Amino acid sequence: MNKDRRYNAIKSMIEDGSISSFKEIFEVIPKTLVSKDMGMNYQTFTRKVAEPDLFNFRELLFMSNLFDVNPENLFRRIVSDLSAPASKKKK
Repeated sequence: MNKDRRYNAIKSMIEDGSISSFKEIFEVIPKTLVSKDMGMNYQTFTRKVAEPDLFNFRELLFMSNLFDVNPENLFRRIVSDLSAPASKKKK
């Protein structure tokens, strides 16, 4: 499989700290591409990106392989997103 060159960009940006949150990844690479390469339905993938705690461990491992990064680097960004103060919700 020829990987899209944006995967290399993601790897570099994660390694140099340019990407500090999980959601920032998808400002560089389209969710459609990643969901297709993972064999996951786009709507399911989009929901999981919005709520990254829904990803299972195998999916995170697969994604870290796509980005060619240590799974811990990806996991740290997800934990960072989950621990960030939630945006104010309308009552």
